[in-house]
Amino acid sequence: MKTVYSILLSFLSVVSICAQDTMVYKKVLSGHNGPVEAISFSNDGHYFASGGWDNSVRLYSIDSTQQFEYLRTLSGHHAAVICVAISPDNRYVATSSKDYTFSVYELETGKLRFTSRDHKKAVTQVFFDPSSQFLITASEDGTARVYRVQDLEQVSPKSLELKYDSKINGAQLSPRKGKFLIATDDSKAVEIDINGKISARFAGHTARVGCLDVSHNRRILATGSDDKTIKLWDIKTRKLRYTLEGHGWKVTSVHFSADDRYLISSCNNGEVKIWDVKLGNEVSDLPKLGTNARQAMFSPDMKRIAVATFQSGSKFGPIIYQTPYEKQSREKKSKKRPNKK
Repeated sequence: MKTVYSILLSFLSVVSICAQDTMVYKKVLSGHNGPVEAISFSNDGHYFASGGWDNSVRLYSIDSTQQFEYLRTLSGHHAAVICVAISPDNRYVATSSKDYTFSVYELETGKLRFTSRDHKKAVTQVFFDPSSQFLITASEDGTARVYRVQDLEQVSPKSLELKYDSKINGAQLSPRKGKFLIATDDSKAVEIDINGKISARFAGHTARVGCLDVSHNRRILATGSDDKTIKLWDIKTRKLRYTLEGHGWKVTSVHFSADDRYLISSCNNGEVKIWDVKLGNEVSDLPKLGTNARQAMFSPDMKRIAVATFQSGSKFGPIIYQTPYEKQSREKKSKKRPNKK
């Protein structure tokens, strides 16, 4: 009986290994003069940007054969770039830095449109709303701000300011109109409106929540923490779906795939893992990358993974992998309705 049990365990182990999805290393987009902290794909997958400790952002175009062509370098920050975002309409690139500023550039020309010094500490997040009309920022100073993009050419554009009593490490729009989801230093994520009123708390981590993401179908919130775990929450009911364990140190980023089947995460010890969102289990991981993986994300078509890392060596730059995944369509088959007579 013991022999049969051992054989069964061996078989299950082999099946588990064979079931692991394999990522194929493609290249390093070298060119940075220091570790890479931030990456971003455009929504249509035609552009890619990376920002790093050399205080610059490198911008690439991506052709139909998935080749990355370097376009230009965006400079102007006086400290590490820690977040970068491309507007959905591909007109602008926003960057944020440890120098307490964020900047907006024209994507096509690289021209600097605006630099803000409204925040009093490092700007941890910049992102555009889906209409590209608004730019949202978040900071370690405990504030988030909303700017109208068309006002950014003004000398002192007005913004709506949200205040919180802890560092804000990340922010996303909530599915509920007029509200935001923020990752905080006080071990939770909260849903909050521009007036600072909290409408929901997602509590359960035992340490700082350093990152978050909202699924594309707007139903699930993922939070990553310094407690080495990731939690998946039902946004509507506020109930915890899964706690994902397996990282060996602080979780530095979480991002949903375009079809919401997978979540990719990175960790301070160089780990990058991929999780099945529906089942709540790990389906693949990448070899450890140096000492620190800062951000990882799928391309919109899910055929590539990009990783921002502190890997050592002469070739600083984001690492690109090929994936075995295909983006699944969300389009539902239309039901035939009887013709009205």
